[in-house]
Amino acid sequence: MSVTKLSRKRKESENGLERSLSKEDVSKILGTVNYEKAFYFYEGIAKPTGEFAVSLSDFCNKINAVSPECLAFHLKRGDFQKWINAVIGDVELARRMSKIKVKDNALRSTLHAFVSSRIKELKETWPILLALH
Repeated sequence: MSVTKLSRKRKESENGLERSLSKEDVSKILGTVNYEKAFYFYEGIAKPTGEFAVSLSDFCNKINAVSPECLAFHLKRGDFQKWINAVIGDVELARRMSKIKVKDNALRSTLHAFVSSRIKELKETWPILLALH
């Protein structure tokens, strides 16, 4: 492996990015899912908000559109983490989100910051991933 590639891999690791993410993984994480796999927001059991997200970017925007009760409901149940892990395919973001406490007074801004930061982080990996493959 060249010094440049080793340097890039080291930089990825220092930035907290997983070395195992391939170009296809990032493409899936940043991509769109069909409506059957969308995340549907609820304020409680049998209380749909009418909002749904079909991508991580869409999800990030909807965090600002739904009520704090909705956010707390899903976070407490682990719904966000499960969807992000199983459907979106981002194990790392799901792990990070599991550390957020429902009692956080700034729950909306905390969730938004975690998701938007991860999107930015993944978008910044594209040049690295393309150079390594």
